[in-house]
Amino acid sequence: MNSPDITSRLGTTGQLLVRSEIEIGRILDSMIQDRDRLTASLPSELMFLSQLLYVEPVRGYMLLAFSEHKPANTAALALRSLTLRCNHRGAQFAFSGAMPHTFTHSGKACIQCALPTIMLAMQQRRGAARVTVPAQAPVSCEVRMGPLTFDAKVVDVSLDGVGTLVSDPTIPLCTGTRLERASIRHPQHQPIEVDLEVRYVSRVKLASGELASRIGCKIVSSSQNLEELIRLFIIDLQ
Repeated sequence: MNSPDITSRLGTTGQLLVRSEIEIGRILDSMIQDRDRLTASLPSELMFLSQLLYVEPVRGYMLLAFSEHKPANTAALALRSLTLRCNHRGAQFAFSGAMPHTFTHSGKACIQCALPTIMLAMQQRRGAARVTVPAQAPVSCEVRMGPLTFDAKVVDVSLDGVGTLVSDPTIPLCTGTRLERASIRHPQHQPIEVDLEVRYVSRVKLASGELASRIGCKIVSSSQNLEELIRLFIIDLQ
């Protein structure tokens, strides 16, 4: 995992709710690298033991190995969503895998689930506690590009200041563009002024069926402002 990372941040916070898609993807990738074991509690006191095989962030799914216990596999596939847990690099992680179903990967049967949109991270020494997930308030950004001003939705900010925006697909943006003095707004904060360095622009279809531009960018601002933005997507639960 890149530095700074979630496990080092847990050393001072103790418990985090991660909403950053970028950070969730990094954590899952590192679980694959470490060949960590996953567990899921099932009805009838069955225990599902597995490993992550593959993560597909663009299409939004992950692949899990089948358990060696066939009744556990049958029970897992009957659920609408699996609640998965993993001890990883000195921390405990809990996350969901919605819509589990049989899939074939590299000629072998496995289980495909939707990628988690939130992840709970805890230090090993902390006991598991029931967490109320706070509602996610909208984070928007007013972007200036020469004489043009447009609004975008901020959907992600990672620990290293990589952000993701979603905007109107007709805005003529390209890789390498620097957007200065963009204003990021959140209901619980004063506007934060940042510069954005565009790394990629792709066309996506939203859940509503509308087309949009997905803009990956480096957020350039003071360390204090960047920390305020990170806390909107990686929330300290202490």
